[in-house]
Amino acid sequence: MYGFPSMLAVVGTWIENDPPEDLAEALMTWEQIRGVAADPLVTIVSHTYDLHRSVQYTPQGNVGAVVGVRAYDPQAGTYETESRHRQKLQDDFKRQQDLFQRRIGRVPRAIVWPYGAFTAVSTAVAAENGMQIGFSLDEKELGWAYVSNPGTLNRLLVINEPIDLFIYSLKHLGADPAPMRAVQVDLDLIYDPQSAEATDRNLGRLIDRLVAMKVNTVFLQAFADPDGSGDIRSVYFHNRVLPVRADIFGHAAHQLRIRGIDVYAWMPTLSFVFEDEAFNARFRVREHRNGQSAHTAAWYPRLTPFSQEVAQRVAMLFEDLAAGSRISGILFQDDAYLTDFEDYHPLALEAFAAHMGEPISPDRLTADDALSKQWMQFKTERLLTYTEQMAGAVRRHRPDALFARNIYARLLTEPWAEAWFAQNFELFLDRYDYVVVMAYPQMEKARRPISWLQDLAAAATRNRSVSKTVFKLQAYDWERDRWLPDALLLEEMRAVLAAGIRHLAYYPDNLWEEKPHLPTVSLEMSTRSTVEGE
Repeated sequence: MYGFPSMLAVVGTWIENDPPEDLAEALMTWEQIRGVAADPLVTIVSHTYDLHRSVQYTPQGNVGAVVGVRAYDPQAGTYETESRHRQKLQDDFKRQQDLFQRRIGRVPRAIVWPYGAFTAVSTAVAAENGMQIGFSLDEKELGWAYVSNPGTLNRLLVINEPIDLFIYSLKHLGADPAPMRAVQVDLDLIYDPQSAEATDRNLGRLIDRLVAMKVNTVFLQAFADPDGSGDIRSVYFHNRVLPVRADIFGHAAHQLRIRGIDVYAWMPTLSFVFEDEAFNARFRVREHRNGQSAHTAAWYPRLTPFSQEVAQRVAMLFEDLAAGSRISGILFQDDAYLTDFEDYHPLALEAFAAHMGEPISPDRLTADDALSKQWMQFKTERLLTYTEQMAGAVRRHRPDALFARNIYARLLTEPWAEAWFAQNFELFLDRYDYVVVMAYPQMEKARRPISWLQDLAAAATRNRSVSKTVFKLQAYDWERDRWLPDALLLEEMRAVLAAGIRHLAYYPDNLWEEKPHLPTVSLEMSTRSTVEGE
């Protein structure tokens, strides 16, 4: 009637066999589908043959769309391997191709992902089967679909109730997303080694607190560090690299996600201690002082980012994290730094010598100012490249993941401090989705915390960075071993927001001590969004 082009997505087994009982209306027959397919304005596409369903993907029983998660077998206590998952997709897509060819005389050229779930693996398998275009379903992406990434074009679901959400989305196409209000959470405080049931109750209490606070984001600890040593020897998710203290991260992320909270996995990058002690010793970051080189004595016992063996091992860890959990993104821990005395590992010196095209000695790096500056920039770039390698591993399973990285506060007001950390605020803004500023005035021994934060915010807003910068405040004074007064924390929050900062976070949070005080911090951490009055 109106001449609009349209698309009809078909679940093959629903037409061939009995459809789900809870469908509101009867489905079309193949004869009807063939009739529609004859119209040049209608394209018939795949909705998979038999993957429009859910499957268990955590030991705790959480379920997710078959295409978007690796299945967990509770009887065997094992996860589906990538090769088995890939073969499952291949078999389904091939069966759908054969069915389309037999029933309507053509194979599908596009796929509508069931429940909008997809991974880089699924899009690759779809492309191998002739489906170069895919349609997702991201309820947070209330914007236009762009053909620059045809494998994951977004679609908006139009339903009768509530139709006001669809109307709201049309009115706000291209609008800025809601400001981030994030809490950085320690799973170490939730996990009870004596009882899985107690751990789940603890998680429920935590989620109740976060929902009551009305935050929209959680930076959730994915690694175990119960003694606060910074030596990361185990994690909270199934993987091929490190011991698993408890397989609870995927469950925790799921429970937060279904309550409308985005989950970023908070993960280290270099401070891992593997069971292979020879590996650790071989690749430990080295420092050079007073003409002598040795393993670094810094708090974080980091591995060198200049080793591809290290990068590959850690990338496996990040890949397994993404495969087993439905995360929105990653927050890279602040262990991704190198001081002005680091990293003098032979591999680092070898890489810099190759970059410069001449032999390089440690003593020359400390004596030659011009060379030292190039060395600083080289280390900064290497850490960026290293974290981007981890991001690439995550995107194999979560291609829409976002990436945030912690940065030390003085890099904003003292750019020359790059020499002390191998971090650069401007470069971070270019390379990450968010830069999380550790705006910790008490840790930095600021005499006037509010003024210090205002100066820091002024530096951030000068750098065209408001949309990508998150100010993370400290709720605990580690120097004095006590919680900040709630009134002071609230005052700090309001000071940075008044100074133009858009995204706000804090760390730590303790549900057992009910710190910070929920009614107080909720005054600025709440980010409930409604469409009332639209």
